Amino acid sequence: MRKPLRVTVLGEGKDERGKNRTLPPFEPVPHEQQGAMEILVRRALYPLLNGGQPWHRGLIKQGDGIRILQPPALRLPRQPSMVEVLADPNALALLVAPLKPLRGPAPVDLLVATHDADTASTAVTNALDKVNSELGTHVPLLQPVPEIQAWLTSKRAIELAYEREHCTVPVPDEDALKRDAKAELQRLLYTFGGRFDAKKQASLAEWISAEDLGRYDWTGWNQATDILKVALAENGLETLEL
Repeated sequence: MRKPLRVTVLGEGKDERGKNRTLPPFEPVPHEQQGAMEILVRRALYPLLNGGQPWHRGLIKQGDGIRILQPPALRLPRQPSMVEVLADPNALALLVAPLKPLRGPAPVDLLVATHDADTASTAVTNALDKVNSELGTHVPLLQPVPEIQAWLTSKRAIELAYEREHCTVPVPDEDALKRDAKAELQRLLYTFGGRFDAKKQASLAEWISAEDLGRYDWTGWNQATDILKVALAENGLETLEL
């Protein structure tokens, strides 16, 4: 029997990570409290751990063998935002260090960093490269282009997440998604008065089909699985057996 893969996602904002949580560091996060990026990371990892079988919503109750853990907290006089932390190698190293504890087992198997592919992403890439090199870790970086909403914006996923009738939501405009994916998602929601919040975005991450996730190659989703596959291999996590 395989052990659950323990994963912590370091995301930059509440829309990616979900609402603020009061869980202790590295405690399991209940599914209903997980943010969209945490659910998407599970979806990308699942086929890698299960012979290519696709993730499906039934696994929410059955279990998918992936356990999302609460990220560690920085003990600093001023609590920086995750945007600041991801671009600061000194602060980021404090979050990555638990992968290489001085003694005892690591509390987590895999850390995954995520950041939108914007002007700040170069600083994040540089910080993560520095931390991985100095600590001997392999923390992958997933970068949705231009932002996570480009991975989630699908007419059918919106209809399912918001309980709308089939074919009542317009098809997304691809050029608009490339320019500002969040604005394009909000435009589609405004057609029926739908609210945009972290919980609904997490629901979109559950409902969107694998086909729609990979519909536009420019969003970076199709590269996410390859990036995580390398990370699993580098961390010796292709199989986790009891």
